[in-house]
Amino acid sequence: MIKKGSIKGCLAGKILRVDLSNKKIWTEDTKSYAEKTLGGRGINSLIMINEIEPKIKWYDPENLLCFGVGSLVGTMAPGACRVDVSTINVFSGGKGSANVGGFWGAELKYVGYDNIIIIGKSEKPVYLFINDNQIEIRDANLIWGKTVFETEKILRERLGDNDLKIAAIGPAGENRVRGSAIIIDTAKAAGGSGVGCVMGDKKLKAIVVRGHGKIEVDEPERFMRTVAKCYQQCKNEPNTKMMQKAPLNLYSDPEWKGWDTNIVVKNGQDDQWEKENRVRLMNFKTGVPNMQKGVRACYSCPTGCMPYMEINKGKYKGNKGEGFWINTIMGHACRFDISDPESVVESWLLTNELGLDGDYVAAGLSWVFELYEKGIINKEDTEGLELTWGNGDALNKLIKKLAYREGIGDLLADGMLEAAKKIGHHSEYYLIQVKGQPSIEPFRVTKGWALAVSTSPVAGRHLRGATMGGNRYGPKPRPSNFNVINYENQASGVVWQGKTKELEDNLGICNYVGTWSGANFLTIADFAELINAGMGLDLTEDELMNHYAVIGRNIEKAFNTLHTDMSRKDDLPPQRFREEEVKSGPYKGFKIEENKYNGMLDEFYKLWGWDKTTGMQTRTGLEKLGLEDVAEKIAKQGKLIDK
Repeated sequence: MIKKGSIKGCLAGKILRVDLSNKKIWTEDTKSYAEKTLGGRGINSLIMINEIEPKIKWYDPENLLCFGVGSLVGTMAPGACRVDVSTINVFSGGKGSANVGGFWGAELKYVGYDNIIIIGKSEKPVYLFINDNQIEIRDANLIWGKTVFETEKILRERLGDNDLKIAAIGPAGENRVRGSAIIIDTAKAAGGSGVGCVMGDKKLKAIVVRGHGKIEVDEPERFMRTVAKCYQQCKNEPNTKMMQKAPLNLYSDPEWKGWDTNIVVKNGQDDQWEKENRVRLMNFKTGVPNMQKGVRACYSCPTGCMPYMEINKGKYKGNKGEGFWINTIMGHACRFDISDPESVVESWLLTNELGLDGDYVAAGLSWVFELYEKGIINKEDTEGLELTWGNGDALNKLIKKLAYREGIGDLLADGMLEAAKKIGHHSEYYLIQVKGQPSIEPFRVTKGWALAVSTSPVAGRHLRGATMGGNRYGPKPRPSNFNVINYENQASGVVWQGKTKELEDNLGICNYVGTWSGANFLTIADFAELINAGMGLDLTEDELMNHYAVIGRNIEKAFNTLHTDMSRKDDLPPQRFREEEVKSGPYKGFKIEENKYNGMLDEFYKLWGWDKTTGMQTRTGLEKLGLEDVAEKIAKQGKLIDK
C-alpha cells in the first residue's frame, strides 16, 4: 500500500477549488487523496462521497462538478490523456461519471492542477480562465447561446491564443437537457450521466486552460525505458493498424461478425440489420469511408483512432469535423434504420456541435421514432416531423429540437423516462434504459456485455466492464474458453475488465491503448512499471487489481447506496430484452434468460465481495479496504450487510 508522503512524481500537486456562488478560488494538496486512490476518477469519487450529503440533488448548488486528470497524464506514458468528469447522475441520482480524452487534461496538469472541484451556481453565465498562475471567473455573455464550435472559435480569437485547450458545453447543456455532454477539443465528448446538464445548471459555459509547466517523474531513465517498451508493444501489435482505421475497416466488411453481435435495430425491435443497409452505409466508394480525410489522435496516443470527416455531397455538403465512431453505427444508423451515409455523419457532427451525448440521442430519439410508428405520438406532437424509420433529415431536425427545447424537444429534454410517464400508453416499455439513462447497448446476444452494462455504477455505460468473452478481451490466458453468447464464465471477465477500467481512469490511460480494445497493447504489469517508476512507488499487480481498483468501484457503489434506493432489481437488463427475442439473423430467438442471467449476477456479486441476495456491500468487505468511514455512513442508513 502507498505510505503517506511516498508519492514523488507524476502528479501536478494541487487541486483547484472553485465556488461559483461566492466567486471564491482556493487550492489544496493532491497527495493525500492520491495515496488512497492513485488519482483521476478515484480522487473525484473520494471527494464526492466525503462532501456531498445524501439529501443533495443534482440541481442543488451543493452538488459538485469534478474534473479529475489521470495521474500519468502529462507524461510520455502511451495513451495517458484521459480526464474523468464526476457529479451526481441526473438520471439515477447516484454517482455520475464520464470519461474523455484529447489534450485538455495534459494542459491542466501543466498549469499545476490534477483536479478541479466546482461547487455552487453562478447567477450569470461565466467561464473559468486558467493561464498558469492566472485564474479568473469571467463573464460568458459573449459565448452563451453559442454552439461548441462557435464557442471555441470565439474564445481563441478573443484571447489571441490558438493553443488554448477548452472544455465547453453547447446549447443543450445551457438548456439543461439531461443528455448533455461536455465537449473537449471540439469533438471529444464527456458523455453520460448528464455532466453537461450539471455544468449548464451551474451556468458555467467553459473551462479554458493554458499551461507552460511540466510534470516530473521519480525515476526518469527507468520510466522512459518502460515507456519505450510500451510503445514498441503497441507498434508490434497487429491490431494497431486496425485501431488506426477503426471502425471503418471493420464495419466496411458487411460479413464482419460485429454486425451480428453488437447491433440493435429500430430501437430494439431486432438485433440484425439487412446486408444491403450495411453496404450502403459503409462501402468505400460512396459510403462513410469515402468521407474520411484523416485520423486524429489524443495526447501521447501511439495509434490514433478518430476519423476526420468531410461530407462531400448532398444537402449537408461541406460540413466537416472529427468523429465517426462505432457508436455512430450502433446508434445514429442502425437504431433508426438510416443507411444514408451523409445523414448519419451529419447527425454525429450535429450532436457534437450542440453538446449532446451521442448515446442519449440515439437511444432516446429512436424510442420516439418507435412511438411515432406505433401511433402513440403523431405529426401534431412532432410539429410536422415524419419520424419514420430511415428518415435521416427528420432525425437531424429532432436533434436540434432537443438541444434547444423546442416543441417536443422540451418534453424530451427533462429525460426520456420522465417523458414516458407523461406520454403514457405503455410507452415506458419501449424505452431502452438502465437506471433511468437511455442505453444503446446490445443485451440479447453478448451476455458479458449485458451483465457489465446492467451493473454499471453510472447507469448503463459499457466501458465499465463490458467484455466480448473468448480470448480477445480480459486476462491472457483466459481461465477457460467460452463464447460471447454463453452465460458461463462471463462474470469473471466482466469483473476483471471492470477493475482494469478503474485503474485506467485513475491513471488516465485510454482503454483502447490499455486493456479494452482487444489488442491488449498494455497490461497490468505495464501499469505497475509505469506507476512505480513515475510516482516512486513499489506496488504489485495484485495490489493494483485487488486493492486500488476495488476501492474505486466500492466508493461508487457506496455513493449509489447512500443517495438512491438502487439494489439488485436495478442490475437487470431492460424488460424488453428479457421478453422479446431477436427476430432474424444467426441469433434469431435469442433473449435474456432471467434465471441464467441471475446466475451470472450471483457470481458477479461474489467476485466483488457483495451480498448476492441484495447486491449490497458488507461491513467486512469495506473494512478490508480501509473504508470504515464509508461503512459507518451506510450503516446509519440501515443499508449495510453486517457480516
